[in-house]
Amino acid sequence: MKRKFSAKKHKTRVALTKDLAARKDRPKLPAFNLLVTLMVWLVIVVLFYSGRFIRPQELILGQQAPETIVASVDFNAETIAATRLKQRERAEQVLPVFTIDRSGVDKAQRALAKLLPRLKALKESAEPQQQAIVKDLLDLLSISLTPEELLRIIPPEPTDLQAIILGALSGPIENGIISELDLSSRFDGAAGSGNVTVKCPESETIRRLSSFSLRPVTLKQTVDAIAEQLPRDNRDEKVIRTLITPWLLPNATYDAEETEDRKAQAIDLIDPVIETVAAGSVLIRNGDPVSQQTLAWLDAHEKRISEMETPAERIQRLAASGLLLLIGLCLTVAIGGIINRALLRDTRKVLLLLTLSTLPLLIGKMLIYVTVYLQLLSPAIILYAVPLAIAPMLASILAGGTAGLLTGVWSSFALACLLGNNFEVLVLGLLITVTAIYTTRDVKKRTSLFKAGLWIGAVKIGFALIMAVLNQPAWQVLLPQLGTALISGLTGALIATLLIPVFEHLFNITTDIKLLELSDLSHPLLQSLAINAPGTYHHSLMMASLAQKAAEAIDANGLQLRVCAYFHDIGKLVKPGFFSENIQYTENPHDDLAPSMSTLVIVSHIKEGVTLAKKYKLPQVIIDGIEQHQGTSLVSVFYHRAKTLQQKENASAGTPSGKVNDEDFRYEGPRPQNREMAILMLADSCEAASRSLDKPTPVRIANLIGDIFESRLYDGQLDECNLTLAEINAVKKSFIFSLTNMLHGRVAYPKHENKKDNQRNEKPANPEKPEKPKEG
Repeated sequence: MKRKFSAKKHKTRVALTKDLAARKDRPKLPAFNLLVTLMVWLVIVVLFYSGRFIRPQELILGQQAPETIVASVDFNAETIAATRLKQRERAEQVLPVFTIDRSGVDKAQRALAKLLPRLKALKESAEPQQQAIVKDLLDLLSISLTPEELLRIIPPEPTDLQAIILGALSGPIENGIISELDLSSRFDGAAGSGNVTVKCPESETIRRLSSFSLRPVTLKQTVDAIAEQLPRDNRDEKVIRTLITPWLLPNATYDAEETEDRKAQAIDLIDPVIETVAAGSVLIRNGDPVSQQTLAWLDAHEKRISEMETPAERIQRLAASGLLLLIGLCLTVAIGGIINRALLRDTRKVLLLLTLSTLPLLIGKMLIYVTVYLQLLSPAIILYAVPLAIAPMLASILAGGTAGLLTGVWSSFALACLLGNNFEVLVLGLLITVTAIYTTRDVKKRTSLFKAGLWIGAVKIGFALIMAVLNQPAWQVLLPQLGTALISGLTGALIATLLIPVFEHLFNITTDIKLLELSDLSHPLLQSLAINAPGTYHHSLMMASLAQKAAEAIDANGLQLRVCAYFHDIGKLVKPGFFSENIQYTENPHDDLAPSMSTLVIVSHIKEGVTLAKKYKLPQVIIDGIEQHQGTSLVSVFYHRAKTLQQKENASAGTPSGKVNDEDFRYEGPRPQNREMAILMLADSCEAASRSLDKPTPVRIANLIGDIFESRLYDGQLDECNLTLAEINAVKKSFIFSLTNMLHGRVAYPKHENKKDNQRNEKPANPEKPEKPKEG
């Protein structure tokens, strides 16, 4: 039964209780939630469907057409075969680019500048030392001649030889030298027409391939030219040929990279061949494979239809699309009302779900723009690139599985409409929604999101393979789809990991990930509690274990209860010595206080705990645990002491016995508002009361817990939570089991176990033969 409270003293508490009860009993959705939902729907319709709208191509390259498609209007489209023919003809007109390496003259000049002075010195003085120097120099220059052979062609003035050789080499090298093999093969067909472009630093010239010098002919002509200018005694053609051969190599090189760049530039200048396709023309027949030409016709046909759309037709399309989206939205709301109506009454969570469901729609719209208008992505991969998993994954983590289901259903339906009423998008979205909810139902570590991303990617890959069996696309299309499916799954998990802290802060939500971080006992508040209030700290640890085990018995949030239990009594840090668990061998300070003052001190630990929690920026769920773990329960010890004192005073004064107002000895509340807070209250009372048992037998523990549960029920402390009688009974059994094991008895150690220590301190009976201590 519910207790009535004094309106004057507990006005705030009564108002809060009535407001919470009214929200629970409200049969319909709040008008604000409906208004916001309709506004989001209207914005999506106007943003996504107003103006020109071109649907992305549904058919993919290599797929067999599911039906015959006929042009409904005349349109102009590119004829790909004709365009490629013009491009190929234009590319063939681009002459191959050649470059001439003129470094041979410089190499010859540097070599002769080092070699000729040494030869002159050797000719004047044929000392072994000079001969060795010349020989080493020839080896260094890779000239396969001996000093004696070189001396045969040295004229009286060696400097004349350098000028003669350089003059004979410069002409052929400047002109360009090629081999006979390159001339016959025309550089493997690169210079098929025989005309080439010679690229020089200063200018470019067009030449015939035959205008280059052949190496064998050039080598003979250069040797003859040098020999003619030497004295008759120095005309050793064999030595001259060996000397100049390393400097007279083929130096006309085909520049394939530059040639391809020029061909690409020439191709880019070719305008596509545009031809008119008449209305009624068959664009593709049922069962025919989809080609590039088919995709080009379909894209042009879609754009032409969009261009011909009148304002009236645009309004009709906008209305029809909006109505379709509204049907999907109403269906989603109906599902939510069936599964969890309380979720739809929570304004904060409704705003969260609307925000999350809009996120994949915005990304999908961006991908459509990039694919259709910018043509940066292939239409074949857009289905697998859309991050369908972001919304249900985030919603499941932040607001539970029901929220994830509603968000996934709505976003999948809306994306299917956005992508041209694509049934495949809806099916894939529902599969991913179920996968995302299943893999994130118990996420406590951020690394678990990576595994969820792998599962989502695997589901997308499986769906892509199934569709490949049905559509028979080319491998060039299927492989990018599989890669996109895996990457998008992992990318969605990464984005969700980055966005979780943002939404936690914006919507004041505490996830299990955040709770797990707060469960670390090294938190400054818990460390301070362990040092300054060790009894309270130990009570909190035992209570956390008790509450978490009971929560698991009824499928409640055990992690939330464990963390709330750690912090529920942090307010006792302000006056730790006034609480019985922290009073060891000192006097009880309440012995010198009036019961009302003691009650005020005890009750104040709730407000002090809330203040500390806000100072250390603890989440709201922990603050709720601090406020609700006592509810509006009675501080019975000081209430009964006040009644006793009142009776004594009345008896001594001879006046009729007055009543002590129990409202002055109650916590301010509010009462527990959900299952977790109810378990927290019961665990706090049971763990504290169990320590008063002298002999904690299972029967006594069960009777104590039964009395506490009964008193809380009769006091109305569980009236505002959603615990059923079956769940209360399961929690009670869990408490009995846990406390029985926590407060188990121990076998007393025998007294003679300490004899060994006593015997060590005694002198042996015989000083000559001291007794050895026993081992044990």
